[in-house]
Amino acid sequence: MTKYPSATIRLPGIGIAGRKEALLMDRMPFYLVVFQSIPETAILISLGLILIGFKPKLKSVLIIASLESLASFLIRCLPLPPGINVFIQLPILVVLTACCCSLNLPDAALASLLGLVVLALTETAFNLLISAVSGIAVRQAIEDPLLRLLFPLPEFVFLTVVILILRRYNLALFDIQELKSLERLKGDEKQE
Repeated sequence: MTKYPSATIRLPGIGIAGRKEALLMDRMPFYLVVFQSIPETAILISLGLILIGFKPKLKSVLIIASLESLASFLIRCLPLPPGINVFIQLPILVVLTACCCSLNLPDAALASLLGLVVLALTETAFNLLISAVSGIAVRQAIEDPLLRLLFPLPEFVFLTVVILILRRYNLALFDIQELKSLERLKGDEKQE
């Protein structure tokens, strides 16, 4: 759910000069779907699921990432203002996660939101760090096709290592499955 540059278009209507302007998202080039959007979505969903105690299968993660990235590509072709795409994409991600990982919708929503928040915070930190170290502004990276592909790589590598460590050592913020088991045990004890 990476942000891409916006375009300003003039729409006929009433405005200060007889026209009003609207910001629309630029279309995402298809190579970014493959080399940026799919890996980013795979990281987002893997991280979110692992943080709530699920160990997703790589096949499920890749299916979710591919379908969500394709949906993102199609949504970005619509004449929508920047940022609105997230409100359309997030429910799609939740439903895909629920279906592909056999989760209920609240668990899938929690994993998706948690992954999105961690990814956004990490992306912001890395963008600031990379800009400070390299002298390349985020806007400059977005406008250059090669830099656009290379700029998020340190973030992707860092988050992939975090995912591998969390998975290897069974670390999670909280384990949803364990919490549900405890609730069932408490319910069984009350019935006895």
